[in-house]
Amino acid sequence: MKLAYSLGLTVAIAVVAMCATITAHERKEVAGLEIVFGAEPEPALNGEKQFLRWRFLKDKQPFGDIEELVANVKRNGKTFGPFTGRMTPREPGVVATQHIFNNVGEYEVTLTFKKKGDATVHTVTFPFKIGDRKTLEIP
Repeated sequence: MKLAYSLGLTVAIAVVAMCATITAHERKEVAGLEIVFGAEPEPALNGEKQFLRWRFLKDKQPFGDIEELVANVKRNGKTFGPFTGRMTPREPGVVATQHIFNNVGEYEVTLTFKKKGDATVHTVTFPFKIGDRKTLEIP
């Protein structure tokens, strides 16, 4: 009975941790669009191939009518880029850039974009963190 309780508690904690990770994505509203930002895979680690992803939503639906997507990454006051954002072919409204981060620490990424048919350039900035691959522990 104690083993079943312990196992059940462990599973419950794992589910809560997964939900916290999923909802940890940053969200902002820009130009009437909800933009959800996150890194993939999570956790974001140094020395690993990493995708920075922005999901564009309008009225809770994917919004893919965006263009001229350019990202710049900043760390310790130094800017890296520009990186061209690309729409993912299988996920409408999702833009991604691909990177390998060598250094652990705090970063921020700024994405500029236009809505199709509109000359206005919009900008959104999100903070993110790259963790140390050497300290990753798998239970």
